[in-house]
Amino acid sequence: MKLHYVIGILFAGLTVAGSAQPSAQNAAPGPGQLFLIPEGRTVYDVVNHVTWLADANLPAKTLPDGRNFRFGLPLCDGSSTGPAELPEPCVNLSGSMNYASAVAWVAGMNAAHYLGHSDWQLPTTPPHDPSCSATGTNGDSFAWGCYGNALGYLYYRALDLKAPNTAVPIPDSGVGPFSNFQPYFYWSQSNGGDPSAPNNIPVFSFNSGSQGGATTGNFMYVLPMITGETLGTPIPGGSNLHVNPDGKTVYDPETNVAWLANANLAATEKFGLSPCGVPSVSTICIGRDGAMNWPSANQFILNMNAYDNGAGYLGQTNWQLPPVAPSCPMFGCGGDPNPMGNLYYDQLKFSAGDPVVATPDIAVGPFHHVQPYLYWSCQADKIQDACAAADSNLTAEWGFSFGNGFLGTEGLEAAC
Repeated sequence: MKLHYVIGILFAGLTVAGSAQPSAQNAAPGPGQLFLIPEGRTVYDVVNHVTWLADANLPAKTLPDGRNFRFGLPLCDGSSTGPAELPEPCVNLSGSMNYASAVAWVAGMNAAHYLGHSDWQLPTTPPHDPSCSATGTNGDSFAWGCYGNALGYLYYRALDLKAPNTAVPIPDSGVGPFSNFQPYFYWSQSNGGDPSAPNNIPVFSFNSGSQGGATTGNFMYVLPMITGETLGTPIPGGSNLHVNPDGKTVYDPETNVAWLANANLAATEKFGLSPCGVPSVSTICIGRDGAMNWPSANQFILNMNAYDNGAGYLGQTNWQLPPVAPSCPMFGCGGDPNPMGNLYYDQLKFSAGDPVVATPDIAVGPFHHVQPYLYWSCQADKIQDACAAADSNLTAEWGFSFGNGFLGTEGLEAAC
């Protein structure tokens, strides 16, 4: 199984030749550690012998004098609505970009001889990795525990992060009338009955406004909804979001949907589900930050409706995961069949590529500006190898999540 059409937030470049080495005046780190180069802009991995940018979202950086680090790429205008309307290579204001833009950005980085190097490249992922927890139908390794790739090694070994935990927790920030929104993917209720993709469940990204698909074992967030006005009061006039008197639900008159105002209730209220240990495809549990696999999302909804001896959470017994129209394009989905997209684009007024919540700059080991989202990776036999030549028929590339430690593949039009 592979993760298709998901959007991510940038990658960290690495150089595999002529890398800056730790200076002799500093003590050598032990196995598995990272070494922060004294000037602070790069990080040396002493095990894999590659050098990383310390700034894990350099393309989003702008200096006070207006200089930026897009290396000649323009800002995206947020108007793309799917693969048929992909823009020329560009960078979103948040730093995210599609794969073609990522390749162009690295080329610009090398042309500029950034930090004295012209051998920067995307991080690499081998197709076969015995450390991974699953193997797809084509024999490629994916899912949890994958540390045979460059990004996975950082997450699992060098930074000692534990799946499905996020590298950067998101603080409770208000987004319109909502609280606790996560700039990541949210589960929908089904795959629309597509028999060719029984495990490819549509998800919606509140990081970029994209619709994609995820395997059922991946970890996403849950935003429960009810069709209709929950409290039985007269439906308010107009088309704007309406906060119900209890302050716990928000009504969208455009789609006739009432949402939980807490966009990540599962982080604090688990309705009897256990905290996750080691993640798996089918284990019913909830991650520390509220994310969960799809079977757990469905059980979470069932338990909400059975809450309080069958009275249901907030006195409602018809909570459900939001629907998504299978025919919806990657960007620009809205209207009745796509209530999450309608919320993102029409009600909260975000444009494609905009995260609903900015990620705080919290140090993750020697790195800063780490995004708890997807990072691009290219295929290679070993971490130290150059990216394999792109196949002209290629429709997806590797992506690794610093939101939960999952390795999958992303459609080339995704913004990682």
